[in-house]
Amino acid sequence: MKRTFALLIGVASCAAFARAGDVQVKAKMMTNPEGEETTTFGADATELYATFTTKGAQNGDKIRGVWIADDVGDAAPKGTKIDEKTLNAEGDTADGVFSLSKPTNGWPVGKYHVEIYVNDKLVTKLNFTIKAATKSKKRSDDEEKESGD
Repeated sequence: MKRTFALLIGVASCAAFARAGDVQVKAKMMTNPEGEETTTFGADATELYATFTTKGAQNGDKIRGVWIADDVGDAAPKGTKIDEKTLNAEGDTADGVFSLSKPTNGWPVGKYHVEIYVNDKLVTKLNFTIKAATKSKKRSDDEEKESGD
């Protein structure tokens, strides 16, 4: 009896992981959920968004987003996990979102990625870059007035 029960649990677990391969996820990066797709952000970006759609997801599927710093110089070791969040699917979605807010001191310049998993199976990975923030035109004009130029 115990052997049959263990076998049934093993089969059920394998079925969940195998079925996860049938879920398709299309994702993109942006600075707001309705914004334009980009893979380059300024260090002053308030929030980063990875939006996604699914095809084949079912109620109870776990969709997880993991934010990782790949190469940010001395700010953190390579491959540092920044954050992660798991969402419970209620069937397919056309408006799934994972977001990450700007750290207090701004984003460290460098290379990053976000991984999206369905039921612990990696289904997509988005690479993105944080570049130094650019000064706004107004601020540059104000600085020129102060210096007398």
